[in-house]
Amino acid sequence: MPRSSVRTSLRAFCVLASALALGGLAAGPGAAASRSAAEVTVFMMNDQFVPKQVQIHPGDSVTWVNEDNVDHTTTSDAQSAQQWDVLVHPGQRTPPILFPNAGSFPYHCNFHPLMTGTVIVQ
Repeated sequence: MPRSSVRTSLRAFCVLASALALGGLAAGPGAAASRSAAEVTVFMMNDQFVPKQVQIHPGDSVTWVNEDNVDHTTTSDAQSAQQWDVLVHPGQRTPPILFPNAGSFPYHCNFHPLMTGTVIVQ
């Protein structure tokens, strides 16, 4: 291979490598790392949801655990954009409920009307 072709190829390689390196730096040091989905737990205790309000990110999920001696439900309010209704017996837990979209999702227990909570996805 002639020397001029080797120089041209080497120059092209250096330009491409520099462009890739600068592109990665411009995106920021954490740009390549993605956030793993989280699972948040809400407890049902003393006829309350604890915590009453949780804040999560899109793609995260919530699991409810019944630590009372009576049945509870976690039921989305009628106006909620995401609907769910799960009966949870004492000592049991719900499967994780995924929240793919941003918004505020109020919920309640069908058996105990004062037992309310909200999932905020942002």
